[in-house]
Amino acid sequence: MKGNSLVHTQLQQAVEELFLLVPEDLKTLPGYDNKNYLLTAEGQQWIVKTYADTALKPLLEEESRLLEQLHLELNTPKPKKSKHHNAVETVDIQGQNVLIRVLTFVDGTFLAAVDPTPKLYYSLGLQVAALSNALGNLQSPLIQTRHWAWHLNATAAVREKLEHIKASEKKRVLHLFIQQFEQQLLPQKHQLPHRLLHNDLNECNLLVDGQQLSGCIDFGDVAYGPRIYELVIVLVYAGYDKADCLNWMSKVLMGYSASISLSTQEVALLYYAMGMRICLSLCNGAAAKAQDPKNDYISHSEQHMERLLFQWMALGPIKVTNTFLKAAGISQPASPTTESVLAQRQSLLGAALSVSYKQPVHLKAAALQYMYGANGTTFLDAYNNIPHVGHNHPKVVEAAQKQLARLNTNTRYLYDELHDYASQLLSHFPDSLCRVFFVNSGSEASDLAIRMARFHTQKKAIAVVAHGYHGHTQVGIEISDYKFNHPQGIGQPDHIVKLPLISKADQLSSGPMWPKTEALLMERPLAAFISETILGCAGQVPLAAGYLEKVYAQVRAQGGLCIADEVQTGFGRVGTHFWAFEQQGVIPDMVVIGKPMGNGHPMGAVVCTEAISSSFSKGVEFFSSFGGNPVSCAIGKSVLEVIAEEQLQHAALETGNYYTDALKALQQEHSAIAEVRGSGLFLGIAIEDEALQPQPQLASFLKNYLREQQVLISTDGPFNNVLKTKPPLCFSKANVDQVVALLDQGLRKFFPSKG
Repeated sequence: MKGNSLVHTQLQQAVEELFLLVPEDLKTLPGYDNKNYLLTAEGQQWIVKTYADTALKPLLEEESRLLEQLHLELNTPKPKKSKHHNAVETVDIQGQNVLIRVLTFVDGTFLAAVDPTPKLYYSLGLQVAALSNALGNLQSPLIQTRHWAWHLNATAAVREKLEHIKASEKKRVLHLFIQQFEQQLLPQKHQLPHRLLHNDLNECNLLVDGQQLSGCIDFGDVAYGPRIYELVIVLVYAGYDKADCLNWMSKVLMGYSASISLSTQEVALLYYAMGMRICLSLCNGAAAKAQDPKNDYISHSEQHMERLLFQWMALGPIKVTNTFLKAAGISQPASPTTESVLAQRQSLLGAALSVSYKQPVHLKAAALQYMYGANGTTFLDAYNNIPHVGHNHPKVVEAAQKQLARLNTNTRYLYDELHDYASQLLSHFPDSLCRVFFVNSGSEASDLAIRMARFHTQKKAIAVVAHGYHGHTQVGIEISDYKFNHPQGIGQPDHIVKLPLISKADQLSSGPMWPKTEALLMERPLAAFISETILGCAGQVPLAAGYLEKVYAQVRAQGGLCIADEVQTGFGRVGTHFWAFEQQGVIPDMVVIGKPMGNGHPMGAVVCTEAISSSFSKGVEFFSSFGGNPVSCAIGKSVLEVIAEEQLQHAALETGNYYTDALKALQQEHSAIAEVRGSGLFLGIAIEDEALQPQPQLASFLKNYLREQQVLISTDGPFNNVLKTKPPLCFSKANVDQVVALLDQGLRKFFPSKG
């Protein structure tokens, strides 16, 4: 306290001596980078600002010059010159040189303390445009070359501060928005109109009088850049504390557009620039908080800004841009109908390539657990297990871009990326599984695994499980009961042994199913047995405990190989383990992987023992032009790194358990939910009537009802009565709540008497 009193005394003396004001009172104000004070002198109020960094003097003098030259209806601070005719002076405070300046006090009520109204927010936009035009009339070479941590273009500095963000969910979204800004806006930056910017028009720097914006303070962040940057900051703070943020942002934009006509290009870039401003606030705030944890002013807006961060991602660029174009009075061309897009697709590709839902989904973009429709609709993806760590995960995207720009070639050449990825991938397997063959999909991997097994054993027959699915190649179809047993399928080939599906709900040691399984396994010499641990196309059905151990023993006793299909369940999705086969306590001879390997990039692989690899090398040469190419390896490696860094296996377990519990609670309310099964974020919801008969019509209704409510799930199973949900591993508990609430609504809609 004594130190503060001394500072106040010395400041008052400096003000009186240099600025010829006799202080009556001096109060400390909250501040960020510098110390601010409210001075009462000669019956008036003034703002005293001090700066410990004396190197700022030229910049502060330039800011003062701009304030003197700025003329507009809004009240703005004006510098008081010292007796030496200087706007900035250097004084000694407690033995240190400190810069000091005095500004006129701008009276009014902070925008932050006023309830919003459409009229006020329209005025906000109108007056900000006037300020922007006034600043546009001023020139400052010094400001134009200023490098400032609060400039939207400072993406490199913001990236460095990501290390201060500890929550994985928050960090990945920040990373996403930084990347989007760099990809979408920065390449077009020089095409945009530029001018001087206030650069910090938040609700604590804007003053109102009734329903009008009356004043603007704190020009300490003044910068130079695209004129939309000024608007971006106003829009962010206009909506960051509101549930219906787009509505309030649009009111501001309407007022702004009444004075400044924005181009379509500028409006289309607002989404990405606003995302970057959110990043700037949260990352700079986190870094400053790390240096000064006791400064509450630093984090006063953090909660609102974090809420907007996730809301902004959920809204998506298409909806935001469409809304802003309308608010700016810019007409938009009519979008093609979904029906016309579907017709074009079928005219070129035929109807064999099916689409999901009665009303197909026409997509334009995606981010993490969200997909954005062409008309601006945001869909929550509770279904798509291919973008394993999230659609367009920023780290995966960067890995692909960097490698594609450096080297991509076929696999007959030597390159470090292959070894690096292969060694990292194999580290996730038991030691005996130490060789990997890369291909381009899970289907190719299944095909290759069967080829290798047949060559190694010199046998042809393959044992499979009822309702299993292992790919779309000819061999994949032959070993997939889901395909060959289809009404339009090829029928069960002679060399295929189909075993009954003994699920977790069945008793392995009792009943006729295991004796039948044993008899079938001994029916003929087998090259291999292949199965998923949780059969996806069967309706997310987990195998009975101990099933694989018993089957593997029988197959190996006659010289056959055991193949685990981890195309859908691998890479931590089941939560408890990295691979689903580990839940059964077995080690296969071969593992086929695919889908999540490349997070949407086509990748697949067969992992096997050294003995199988050595045997296979004696046969016809194996070669895949693209399997394991440098870009694929870089992508695959980044996926593994994201899983580890963001602890996504643990997230799958925790969120999956929460999801399962919520669905089982819903089951208590609705008898149509016969069973909730699966593991982690690989779940199935069996829909049956009270007589336990499959209800595919109800399952289809629910799938399409959720699609209408912008949530994507699907159906599967022999009777298509199982709702399947296997979302990206970044899926949150809040996302789970949304899905479960809509399932509840859908069931009550289908059974209105139970509502």
